[in-house]
Amino acid sequence: MKQHSFLTALCLLFAAVPITGQTIKSSMEFAPSEHWVKPVEKPYREEICLNGTWAFAPVQLPVGFKEGETPAPALPGVNEVRFSKTPIRIPSPWNVNSFADKNGLGGDHRTYPSYPKEWESIKMGWLQKKFTVPASWKGKRIQIHFEAVAGKTDIYVNGKAVGDNFDIFMPFDIDITDAVKFGQENTLNVGIQKSSLFDDRKSPLGRRTYQGGSFWGQHIAGIWQDVYLVALPQTRVADVYIQPIVNKNTLEVEVTLRNDENKSVEVNISAAAYPWISKAGKTVLTAANPSSQLGSQAALQMPTQKVTIPAGKEIKTTLKTTVDNKLKLWSPSSPNLYGLVVRTSVNGKTNDSKYTRFGWRQTELKDGKFWLNGKPFVLKGDSWHYMGIPQMTRRYPWAWYTALRDANCNAVRLHAQPFPSFYLDVADEMGILVLDESAMWASDGGQKLGSEEFWKCSEEHMKQLVLRDRNHPSVFGWSVSNEIMPIIRGVMRNAPGLEDNLVKHFKIWSDICFKYDPSRAWASADGEDDGRGLLPFYMVHYGGEGAMKRAYESGKPWGVGEACNAYYGTPEQVSNAAKDGGRAYRSFEGRMESVAVDAYNSLANQRKYNASYRSVFNLIWYGLQPLPLGLKDQTKAPTLKDGIAFTSFVEGKPGVQPERIGPYSTTVNPGYDPSLPLYKTWPMFDAIKAANAEPMQPCKWVVKNVTPAKAANVKKVKSIKILPENGKLSSELFRTGIPVKKMDTETVPELLIIDGANIPANATSVMQKVYAKGGTVVVWGADPKKVNELNKILPSPVVITDRKATSLVFGTPDDITSGLTEADLYFSELHPAEFTTVGLGGSLVKNSTTLLKACDTDWTKWNKQPEYAKTGMILRTEKESKPEGVVMLKKKMGQGNLVVTTIPAAPRGAKAEKAVRALLTNMGIELGSGSDSGKPLLKSGEIVRVLMSGSYPVASVKEAGKVNRVDLSKADGIKENTMLDGKAWKKYHSQSGLIDFKQAKLDGPTQNAETYMSFWVFSPRPLDDLLIEPNMPVVDLEVAADDAVQVWLNGKMIISNLREGPIEGGKAVSKGLPLHQGWNHFLIKAIQGGGGWFFNGRLICNQPDYLAEEMDSVLEKP
Repeated sequence: MKQHSFLTALCLLFAAVPITGQTIKSSMEFAPSEHWVKPVEKPYREEICLNGTWAFAPVQLPVGFKEGETPAPALPGVNEVRFSKTPIRIPSPWNVNSFADKNGLGGDHRTYPSYPKEWESIKMGWLQKKFTVPASWKGKRIQIHFEAVAGKTDIYVNGKAVGDNFDIFMPFDIDITDAVKFGQENTLNVGIQKSSLFDDRKSPLGRRTYQGGSFWGQHIAGIWQDVYLVALPQTRVADVYIQPIVNKNTLEVEVTLRNDENKSVEVNISAAAYPWISKAGKTVLTAANPSSQLGSQAALQMPTQKVTIPAGKEIKTTLKTTVDNKLKLWSPSSPNLYGLVVRTSVNGKTNDSKYTRFGWRQTELKDGKFWLNGKPFVLKGDSWHYMGIPQMTRRYPWAWYTALRDANCNAVRLHAQPFPSFYLDVADEMGILVLDESAMWASDGGQKLGSEEFWKCSEEHMKQLVLRDRNHPSVFGWSVSNEIMPIIRGVMRNAPGLEDNLVKHFKIWSDICFKYDPSRAWASADGEDDGRGLLPFYMVHYGGEGAMKRAYESGKPWGVGEACNAYYGTPEQVSNAAKDGGRAYRSFEGRMESVAVDAYNSLANQRKYNASYRSVFNLIWYGLQPLPLGLKDQTKAPTLKDGIAFTSFVEGKPGVQPERIGPYSTTVNPGYDPSLPLYKTWPMFDAIKAANAEPMQPCKWVVKNVTPAKAANVKKVKSIKILPENGKLSSELFRTGIPVKKMDTETVPELLIIDGANIPANATSVMQKVYAKGGTVVVWGADPKKVNELNKILPSPVVITDRKATSLVFGTPDDITSGLTEADLYFSELHPAEFTTVGLGGSLVKNSTTLLKACDTDWTKWNKQPEYAKTGMILRTEKESKPEGVVMLKKKMGQGNLVVTTIPAAPRGAKAEKAVRALLTNMGIELGSGSDSGKPLLKSGEIVRVLMSGSYPVASVKEAGKVNRVDLSKADGIKENTMLDGKAWKKYHSQSGLIDFKQAKLDGPTQNAETYMSFWVFSPRPLDDLLIEPNMPVVDLEVAADDAVQVWLNGKMIISNLREGPIEGGKAVSKGLPLHQGWNHFLIKAIQGGGGWFFNGRLICNQPDYLAEEMDSVLEKP
């Protein structure tokens, strides 16, 4: 746990701050920020920050509009809309409160509670700001500078259209000189249409042509970064690009000059570099402040130049000088910075001053390594998505980079979108190296890769990113994209032309990087290897040691951008990978201990193969815990009364000014809650720290000796009795394998099982006799409505709790549970996942031995949940109060024993049945076969049962293939004895899996005929979404028929094999079935043209256990 020396400072800040309810009221400045115009640029440049309260007019979408299906609707004119009575605080998206919301179960991201709820669903609207242009600005060029606006943007000043934009992340400037009234009030109207309105969901190859980034960028609409009104000289410095060429002792400065006069202008250019001196404090409250000054003496003077700029034109000129040790090197250990001030003068009088901060350092790629300042350098990095308002402050990267330093890291990949530029500012100041990534994030499969518009947009986006960030010394390279190639191959099924077009653009994108930034040699594509050889750096994702070895053998410098199972791994996957003896199933802490092993092993392999960039995914979100900011009582769900409420609001101030920050919305606490540390670690943090140490330190989470589950010392019982006899429980236990019909019916059995939900009148007397003979009584099941009857037969009262569980953990070891493992009691990924529905509490539990209980971690709140929500969701399931969850207890009763359990007697699913059978076996019962009947699929995948309707006459195989008699929109209604064209759906079973229709007693012809077969298959994972995690199961369907066969999955044809001939040549396969999470309908049509008429089919899975233990099948949809 990170404490630093910050709590003292925090307590001083909050000492006089009242706490109302649980809300902590804070007067601290949430986002300390620099102004756009720097002091050294004045008075030649001036600004007015337009941040603060604006008016917002939400606009409803037209009736009948369907996003992704119809063209984006036009935005009504500003005079046609009504402005809300509620002001909006700019910068902030108007729909900000619904970001990262998973039904309120994860982190609380509601940062502006004053915004009306209906704003969250608004997708277009107008924003309005009144402003006055000082009369003294007349004669200058007036611009509006937007740091970032999300959505298609149209800008009007005083009713005049002045510009537009469509990039969610990049800054842009609009010249409004000809539209403003000097010395008077002006009106700025900004019309915005949410980016998703322009999606095309009809395309099978993605939907968006713009660069949407990931979670934040795709969600938001509105002005989300600073807005400035800026006054600039007519003749000025338009841009500065600084190239430190350390190995040649040279500093080059490319200066772009612009002349907006109506005549040519001759200017003198001078430039000098001054030491940049931080004035930030050393405490958590002051360390992130952007306070600084330039040294009084220039460290380096550039030679002056005289140039002539034609009227209305831009020109470029280069200043160059040798450095001769006048500048100190920038490096992670010594992040020395300088401010270059470029001044221009006309007729001997200074007319402009432009400030650019830089560092004297050089990066290279050579000899299969990354080099910094002439020496090989290993980058030890981290990466994460942008998560909105909690991260919209310099305080966040300061805290993130501090944690990285503490974990022996020195680099970061700002992932899936261009982050606000202050992330790079802080990295410059702290010596953190940055891999700067574009918004070409494809991992959701949403990029419209078949659209030329997408590729054209990507080129401009890449250019603007490089132009924005190229002067930051922390930036060592450009990450042009993320996982486009895997999406093309895995999700878009290698659609023709896509991969070739992507490879072409690897070259185009890298050429853009090198054209606008020749000072850096690094261009990579995360998770795309080396772009089929076209990129200079080889970057791997999730490939394991084999992928690392291939990257190493390429001879190129290489790295790992993402690795380990932290973000996706279920307890089962994590436990198997770490060989942890079941630790990952017991708690999230246990899971993270095993994740730590996987992360450590990955980093060890990266070191083994000399990776230049080493990382796992990731430290900031999975190595640190979500923090309960402003939440005193963590046993309750957060409300708007919890969290940190910011009381300070200043008009015209740079930076966001949220109303609150909610609990669990961030993993760092840079001064918000005085009761919490800067961060709190998961074991993965310690593993990364140990793996990155020099020399590498051991990982303390490795389980060296796993003790096998102890086999039960089973003594077979000679007599069993179930009460009531012939009741529901008896029937269920029979299906599970107890040979009820063969039981010894003597009066006093060794083992007595009583239905706890249906207690017979003679239960107590029989129980006492069993105890007296040293036998065992098992009270199986409980009904909350009949708890009084239940308590009459128990030695002390029990409480039946509403406690559902999808996994169990062990209490005290006992012969009844011997041989079982945590893996055997984990059902969270199966269907049904819910294993028990009620628990036990009360005095009986306190006075008994707990054998099994519900796991305090609800793994369904982790498995397959959205990344932005799952960490908060899972932690809250452990912290928030819940009913007692004992599901099996044992108590000594005289010479005998009492066992009470709420475990189902006949659970659905093979794995659940296996666990119950193990418990019954341990009780001494010799079981018969289990209930693995009545299902369409065997565990091996063969189709043995169907609902069949037919047969129906056909003219020919070809003609039959043109028509489907079944209305697939009504597949839910296919049930036994319902009718199809006058013929009933009937159950059919083939023990061998080969269906011989001529022996099936069909109601119709067996020559020139067709018949239909129907069944349902359950998939607990969404196999139509291969993006949730790597290594998802792949399920194929293989069929063979004599003669022809057609197959529909969920109403879509996936196989049409229209031919005539024997079954040996009639095989057809549909690979990678896009099974929904849940029930999926299969309809099979078998067509006979002559001769024999046969069919067989099976599902095949690359992970056989998934098919055998996790999937399910039924004849009729439940």
